Amino acid sequence: MSTYITQPVTTVIEALARSLEGAAKYNPNDVVRPVAILWTDHDSQWQPIIPQLRRLMPQLLTLGEYEPDRRTGPAIWLRSVVDRALEYPKIPAEKTPVIYLSGVGRQELRAVQECLDPLKPLVELQYRGVCWTQKNGKDWSVEAFLVAEDGGLGLDVARDVVTHRAMLGALTELATTSVEKLRGRRLEAEDFDKLFSDDPAKDLLLWLSDPEAVKSSWNSGRWSAFKSRCKADFKFDPDQDGDLVAAELLGKQEGPWGSVWERFAESPVLYPGVPELLSKAMPSDLFVEPSSWPQNNEQKEAALRQALLDLETKTPSAARDQILALEKTHGMRRGWVWAKLDLAPLAKALVHLVVIAERTSSKLGGASIADMAKLYVDAAWEVDAAALAAMAAVKSSADAQALSKALNAIYRPWLESAAEHLQELSEKEPLPGHNEQTMDDVFVESGELILFVDGLRYDVSQSLAGRMRAKGWSVTMSTRWAGLPTVTATAKPAVSPVATDIKGLSLGEDFLPVTVDAEKPLTTDRFRKLLSAAGYPYVGATETGDPTGRAWTEDGELDKLGHSMQGKLAGRIDEQVDLLLERIESLLNAGWREIRVVTDHGWLWLPGELPKVTLPKYLTASRWARCAVIKGGSKVEVPTVQWHWNAHERVAVAPGIACFGAGNEYAHGGLSLQESLIPVIRVTTGASTVKTVVKVADVTWAGLRCRVQIEPAQSGLSVDLRTKVNDPGSSVSRVRAVDSEGSASLLVADDELEGTPAAVVVLKASGHVIVKQPTIIGGED
Repeated sequence: MSTYITQPVTTVIEALARSLEGAAKYNPNDVVRPVAILWTDHDSQWQPIIPQLRRLMPQLLTLGEYEPDRRTGPAIWLRSVVDRALEYPKIPAEKTPVIYLSGVGRQELRAVQECLDPLKPLVELQYRGVCWTQKNGKDWSVEAFLVAEDGGLGLDVARDVVTHRAMLGALTELATTSVEKLRGRRLEAEDFDKLFSDDPAKDLLLWLSDPEAVKSSWNSGRWSAFKSRCKADFKFDPDQDGDLVAAELLGKQEGPWGSVWERFAESPVLYPGVPELLSKAMPSDLFVEPSSWPQNNEQKEAALRQALLDLETKTPSAARDQILALEKTHGMRRGWVWAKLDLAPLAKALVHLVVIAERTSSKLGGASIADMAKLYVDAAWEVDAAALAAMAAVKSSADAQALSKALNAIYRPWLESAAEHLQELSEKEPLPGHNEQTMDDVFVESGELILFVDGLRYDVSQSLAGRMRAKGWSVTMSTRWAGLPTVTATAKPAVSPVATDIKGLSLGEDFLPVTVDAEKPLTTDRFRKLLSAAGYPYVGATETGDPTGRAWTEDGELDKLGHSMQGKLAGRIDEQVDLLLERIESLLNAGWREIRVVTDHGWLWLPGELPKVTLPKYLTASRWARCAVIKGGSKVEVPTVQWHWNAHERVAVAPGIACFGAGNEYAHGGLSLQESLIPVIRVTTGASTVKTVVKVADVTWAGLRCRVQIEPAQSGLSVDLRTKVNDPGSSVSRVRAVDSEGSASLLVADDELEGTPAAVVVLKASGHVIVKQPTIIGGED
């Protein structure tokens, strides 16, 4: 399984760790969470940097002799650790164990019958877990990881034997090298050899991180050279002065120590022992650099935590002013090294609280529901996004409690006011019901697919749209009003292309409409049959369907997680957006011209608990968090709205942001902008029509790099290299756009494919093949 390295990384080893962890990413709609990540390495190429990687990955386990302190042991022991059956070592609950198998290839595990007995306890883990492999299923070699553009770093590395030998020989030095320093040039043997050049700053930091272990690992000659360099360059003697003196000098950042500090600040995670040493070495001098010492940061985080807790007793205006004042004091800490180590979560959250404080100084107005919608779409949604982002920045319960108090002080009043105003406007101007709102945005043509996402709130959809635009896709957003009450049973069919085949009779306990023809409840099975009859076959979560027609598919579990996790949903938003992005990309790659993303409803979210309002049970036939079915002719003292599917039926909704029960931090079913104003997203890859016939004019190979020339040059075209012309899964490179001159360059990362027959294919933006040209990987000579 390969993963995309899309987030910024500093060093090669950090990129490696992120890629390994990314292999555990999964879609809960399709599969269960993998229990482990198997890392096979037949040639043991990665073995030299395993000690370095252990410092970054507490979940890293290795096959070998029983050494539990190094998280190493035989296969049966490894499986026990994976199954969390042992007291020691403990793998963090949120981490998926990674098992490094030096000298073991992927094929050895797959050949169950021939698998060696010592490995057999691990065989079944490849079915309960995942394997970290290239796209073609082969082990990730060091070279493949460096050069691969799909799942690797996309570096330009010479493919000769000398360079390969130098690269592996310099792996321990290469691991801690900045990725950016390796980009933009062709890397050859000399470049890797230079990594062994004197690097006193790195040596000093490695020694500081674990003085005894590093000294014992160096021979006497290297230790002597290190001491001489320290005396000459840093005016410090490791033997005579010791690590505490060195740590104090590092923290002061004076003279040559300033460059050492800069090196530490680039990737502090590579030197895990340094923070503790700095905390012991902090001088009593009041005029030393404050950012260097971890206890300074800890004290300021504690002070910020208390200040946020104290907002509970302040008025909204005073709380907003206090947030802005706290930013002046603590905002600078986001630039400290401790923020990189996730030791300043409240300082990171503060930047989002500032957005809320600035945007909520005035209430969300509007003379009509259309005016309110426009104000929200133009900018107000950013308040909701900031609230989620603030909570997502923290992990501990103490920090979450502080954030909860802050959000209740500055976010809740704005949220309540907006909901109450919309409810007041809707009394005079009800939200559109069935057949009262255009359905043009939920009808699609051939080549277009509807992707339904349950609970895709508008602010979250903006995050998704932003990531899609970053990929160069064409994204158009619009909004519509959700069906009332804003629960899936009512609101999902309201955004479907078969809405005209559905109607409402009397309100049942579950707000479910019926089919027009047989007047039967709209179950999932009946809904999908209506879709199919209308020319929208249902496409399963692991399928891509027929891109020449139309279809309906579903993905995402935002609403499910909201109900189960309540306030903690904030920490899972980014993950859900990433999974939606992957699903959309897979559908576009399968050839769909356009994806139409629709949703049923949004939701209210307030950590600490949404307020409760009383609605006696004897007045209702069914009562949900934010809506209720009124019993008979009972009169209720809460707002009522028309049921979307039958305007003669009235639904009770909780006033403002209240719920009919206690303990809800996440809820929907009522009337608010967050629940009722829903997005519709149209996504394409920026397709353009190919108006003239194109041809592959030239294919040339330089090693495993293939240069393709298309004539005539046209925008909107791309090229790929496949072993099967019409099978995107057989690609051995990465799809590349054709430039304005009609040229493109494709790289094959796996050198074992050299000499394999393949085809250069030219693709329209829709993914359809329009031209093919046979070739031999690496050339025919």
